[in-house]
Amino acid sequence: MAKFLTFLLFIQLASLPMHSYGEEHQISRRWQDCEQVTKVALDKLVDIFRKNNFEQLETVLNTIQSVCGENEFTQRLRILRALMEKKTTGDVIADYLAKNYQEILVMRWDYSVEEKYVEIYQNNKADFDFVPLRHPIDALIKMKALALLNSPSYNLTEQEEKIALLFADDINAFYDLHGGISPSVVPREEKPRVGSPDKYRHGVSIYAGAEVPLTGSNPVFKTSPTLGVLFSSRLSNPFLFEAGLKVRINTSHDREVEYRLYDDVEIIRSTASLGIGGTVGYKIFDNDKFIIAPKAGLFWELATTGLSEVNESYYDDGYDYYETENVRYFYINTMRSTLALSAMRHLSGKTYVGLEAAYHYVPYNWDSNLLTSVQPNYGSLQLFFRF
Repeated sequence: MAKFLTFLLFIQLASLPMHSYGEEHQISRRWQDCEQVTKVALDKLVDIFRKNNFEQLETVLNTIQSVCGENEFTQRLRILRALMEKKTTGDVIADYLAKNYQEILVMRWDYSVEEKYVEIYQNNKADFDFVPLRHPIDALIKMKALALLNSPSYNLTEQEEKIALLFADDINAFYDLHGGISPSVVPREEKPRVGSPDKYRHGVSIYAGAEVPLTGSNPVFKTSPTLGVLFSSRLSNPFLFEAGLKVRINTSHDREVEYRLYDDVEIIRSTASLGIGGTVGYKIFDNDKFIIAPKAGLFWELATTGLSEVNESYYDDGYDYYETENVRYFYINTMRSTLALSAMRHLSGKTYVGLEAAYHYVPYNWDSNLLTSVQPNYGSLQLFFRF
């Protein structure tokens, strides 16, 4: 009964990453739809502002907003239109500033002058509302804002002048009117805001390392290389899930053990162990460059014995005679529990590199057919890449 209950717990744990897959896929699809809609809309918006023909502007902006939600870009264009048409702008500008959209636009102007602006945009598209840095629409907005500031036919209020300075990329003048807040709050050397679409996508983690026994003067299983391939949930969630396979390759230095096969006692040496299961982690630190998370995991483990039997079956239907053979392999069955600390560093896109230190409790003698006492306590250190 205890083994059965433990197995049920393992099944429940291993199913958790798959439960989050549907939501993860849906968010990833939403980002893709938003990028495609914005890409098509940008061509229309450039034409609209070149001709100052705003009849279709709201339709285009509503299309973007229906897929992407309201963002800084759509609000900026609405304000610019209202300024050019000399309409009341007080409420819409106040709403723009209340949502701190000015910080997003300052970030945009700041990163637009970087030498690697293309790479910055490709790695952080959602942070720029899927509008490429240095897009022609930016140049048009700056030109229109400068015209508003310099034209004698426009009598701008202080609030309108302030927002026009922001749109024209005169950041110092904008902050002088905006309470003297320094534009240095958006440093050039750091990544943009947390929330890249890559963190909303699932991935695959590949592990490689070594496992060592922590107890026993003459342990059965000595230092062994380990490999693993696990499905990984999105990194935007505070809880992190993994599910997949881990393999420990036993070496010739490991001791032989006694294993009962029916009424006989066999002397065997296990060559490998296969673990099927998953882990649950919780992020205790995430600054979009480094992530640290403790983990707990459970894996159903099968250790090879090298023993097998062949079962033959016969069938005669009166016309033909059939003979089949089925090979049954025997394994040491156990349940591996894991406590680990994982630290990873972002490289680019979805790619991370990291280290994981772990403690493993593996009660091999849970299998009553294993007669030799095997130490249950192990530690491991593994390098991994997440793609």
